[in-house]
Amino acid sequence: MEIKKVRKARKKLGRGLLSRSFFFAVLLLLQITLVVGIAVELGRFFPYFYLFLMLLSALAVLTLLDKDKVNPVYKIMWLILILVMPPTGTLFYLFWGHRNTGNRHAKRLETISERGTKSLTQDPEPMRRLQVKDKNLARSATYLSQCAGAPLYGDTQSEYYAWGQDFFPRFLEELKGAKHFIFMEYFIIKPGYMWDTTLEILTQKAAEGVDVRLLFDAFGCMFTLPENYDEFLRRKGIKCYPFAPPRLSGRISDYTMLNHRDHRKITVIDGNVGFTGGLNFSDEYINRKKRFGIWKDTGLMLKGSGVQSLTALFLEMWDFTTGSVSDPKDYAPTLRYSARGFVQSYGDSPLDEENVAENAYFNVLQQATNYVYIATPYLVVDNEMITTLTLIAKSGVDVRIITPGIPDKWYVYWVTQSYYRVLLEAGVRIFEYTPGFIHAKMYVSDDKTAIVGSANMDYRSLYLHFENCCAFYGGQMVQDVRADLEECMSVSNEVFLEDTYKTPLPKRVAQLVLRLFAPLL
Repeated sequence: MEIKKVRKARKKLGRGLLSRSFFFAVLLLLQITLVVGIAVELGRFFPYFYLFLMLLSALAVLTLLDKDKVNPVYKIMWLILILVMPPTGTLFYLFWGHRNTGNRHAKRLETISERGTKSLTQDPEPMRRLQVKDKNLARSATYLSQCAGAPLYGDTQSEYYAWGQDFFPRFLEELKGAKHFIFMEYFIIKPGYMWDTTLEILTQKAAEGVDVRLLFDAFGCMFTLPENYDEFLRRKGIKCYPFAPPRLSGRISDYTMLNHRDHRKITVIDGNVGFTGGLNFSDEYINRKKRFGIWKDTGLMLKGSGVQSLTALFLEMWDFTTGSVSDPKDYAPTLRYSARGFVQSYGDSPLDEENVAENAYFNVLQQATNYVYIATPYLVVDNEMITTLTLIAKSGVDVRIITPGIPDKWYVYWVTQSYYRVLLEAGVRIFEYTPGFIHAKMYVSDDKTAIVGSANMDYRSLYLHFENCCAFYGGQMVQDVRADLEECMSVSNEVFLEDTYKTPLPKRVAQLVLRLFAPLL
């Protein structure tokens, strides 16, 4: 028992030492020590030395300003840190704020992604059919096909699960039927009924000769899994590796990877069945454990050709993590299905300059004519998103956003609420999910299109994490997502503009400060 406590304390300490908060605290202490120490040692030469530091910071600022594809709000936060804390602010930016699209990790991932993209060619027929049906939807599909390497499929069935407890039985049923391979990639895995039941099946399948592979995020699971859990699973016959585990390195690029987490949620079975959505593997996701009230999350299942995009995304991360060389064609679907609508599974990476997840959301918003309903656990939005949301609301589109009624992180919740006023003034309607915490990330618009996936509406998801989502055009999935969001709104508390004026002044001030550093949250 004491050994377990020591290990838990050591793990907690290790995670704390590698957190952004600890790193920022160290740099702040370093900054104070540097300024005081130099002032004492250099005496009258200190002003000249400090001027030199300011020039170095100015050079860092110019470098940051030259990055045209970096969000302005993101730039402003780092500009303040760099100028107020020379030179430690620059060091902090290099470690935690810089999107390293040209370092060795980015180049290696680009090579892997190109290999996967070549195996996923766009069949012109579904794109032609969607073009005939709706040109605006075809524009969105074309963007994802060309810029995210995500083909559009018209022969893929889908099932929507409004609750984790609806998802899990179907998931287990399909898992038990695996004959050839099972690929799983998740941000959080925590022992309990949900994971233990899954692991029992995975172990059995591995013993039967099924190729079982698991990726889990090293930071996401640092508190939830025992030490060396990957080795434990490998002894059971499951090929398992953590994504980007913290380790000492002589390369700065290895430390910057600590800020880029694998937030994807993917399961692929025999290439014919795929699961994704917002669900991780922990008992609160199926409401067997109570955390923050009722836990509202959603998932979906794909069957057919569209599954191969999920397979390609998994293999991309598998090769990046393990150094393997895979060809998605070797794991292609063998079954075909008929479907009323179209589906497009896509991923987003922080190691390139294409903000796929956010741009997909923009496409839904900009093409809406009647309504857009949104669910997100975190509403920490940039200027472009605020502008788009307010513009379409002012143009007569019914824009509604559902956020948690019970938060999991108070400081993110305060930042979320700080955006209410500007959105409500423009006519956006906001609903706080009264029963508990809504973890689902979904868009639905005009009974035509929907997006379900892992990408939150915050800086970490849209700029710093690896994410995956599914876009749907027509079909039952769109109707199911709308019905679910309407049900959520019916049990939510609608927030009105006058409510925002009741925010106490100390909280309002704290919100403004937190918003300034929103990209770090």
